[in-house]
Amino acid sequence: MSTNSVPEVLRSKGINLETVKALSSFKDEPGWLTEKRLEAWRTFESLPMPTLRDEAWRYTDISDVSVDDFLPYAPSPGVSREADLPDAVQRLIHEGEENSALLVQHNSETAYSRVDEELSRKGVVFTDLHTALAEHEDLVRDRLFGLVPGDYDKFAALSAAAFAGGSFLYVPRGVDVELPIQSYRWLDVVGSIMPRTLVVVEEGASVTYIDEYASVDDEDPAFSNGAVELYVGESANLRYVSLQNWERNMLHFNTIRSKTEKDATINSLVVSFGSQLSRTNVEAGLTAAGSDSEMLGLYFADQNQVLDHHTLQDHIAPNAHSDLVYKGALRDESLAVFSGLIRVEPGAQKTDAYQTNRNLILGTDDAFAVSLPRLEILADDVKCSHGSTTGQVDETDLFYLMSRGIPRREAEKLVVFGFFGEITSRIPLKGLKDKLDRAIEGKIGLGFEERVA
Repeated sequence: MSTNSVPEVLRSKGINLETVKALSSFKDEPGWLTEKRLEAWRTFESLPMPTLRDEAWRYTDISDVSVDDFLPYAPSPGVSREADLPDAVQRLIHEGEENSALLVQHNSETAYSRVDEELSRKGVVFTDLHTALAEHEDLVRDRLFGLVPGDYDKFAALSAAAFAGGSFLYVPRGVDVELPIQSYRWLDVVGSIMPRTLVVVEEGASVTYIDEYASVDDEDPAFSNGAVELYVGESANLRYVSLQNWERNMLHFNTIRSKTEKDATINSLVVSFGSQLSRTNVEAGLTAAGSDSEMLGLYFADQNQVLDHHTLQDHIAPNAHSDLVYKGALRDESLAVFSGLIRVEPGAQKTDAYQTNRNLILGTDDAFAVSLPRLEILADDVKCSHGSTTGQVDETDLFYLMSRGIPRREAEKLVVFGFFGEITSRIPLKGLKDKLDRAIEGKIGLGFEERVA
């Protein structure tokens, strides 16, 4: 799409009421969606910006974040072939796991889309969200904003009001998608993107969906503010992966919420390596008996990064199970925050829920980890536990490995990879696991030996 076709108000810094109206008109949206955008904007204006005085934000300072500093829309030149994509995007694609469908969004627009013919014949729909609104409104209307509504918080309101781009996946009843479906979001301009992901997996269906975020490095700050809504039908299975690897000029906010029906299973993996500051909310709603949620998280902070994760295992129905394991490594002057809650609603008897957070401090610098696991139990026949540990690399472990002839640097790598192994060993996709291993090794860096010496 030509930059000249984008309205002037969308090419100027700042997000306001006129921006929201222009964006809806530019996308030729139905009236009901325009009203939802405007309602979300009114909510955004009415809510104060979070500060360090708010309990949920007491460790994450966002006082410098202002929507007036960012472009509301980042256009992209359209391409029709994978070979026409930016070189960096092509590398991302070819380094990834084999897939059965691929959607590449370059800045705020779709640059490339492919769905295997077999999936299309089975009724699988995978496209950008704006196309889905035009061609599959019946599938989208009742679910969009259903799990991440505009009044969830300040940033969710902004996302609902000014979203552009995003993806939609629909898997019909009983369809088993064997190869993963992938979405790449690539930002190479100084601006903002506000993508939404909407996934609907119907009864008895199964699919793996990978959401990846990456960008070019720049001196000026850029802004990503997304929302992910995951609907998992009765006896269905969804494996969802979020891989955030923005460059350091990015500010990243994202809310991921799921709803599982009877005997449904959702496995989520949230990986946070990039951005200067990242705040991610991950919530699993277990709304029916037999529902099951596995929540995995992996993060690695260095320099002066801030990586903040808030999780919720919300047990609404009885006889449901959830298991959460979040692991992080830190070095330099970075900050990692984990705040997790297991909430058991009244009547949710026979709940079986676990929560674990582990942090590994590398070196002797000023890295700092905050871990706040919590329980809120309003039923009396449950099994729930939570735990947290934070510590430095054990010199005894290093000595043991070095005494077997392993050089110190390799020993350090083995300790870090062993620490993350509890997470990476649960990843069934070899290509994705290899990509994470390379990213972790890159994070360890050439200077790691001196940092822990």
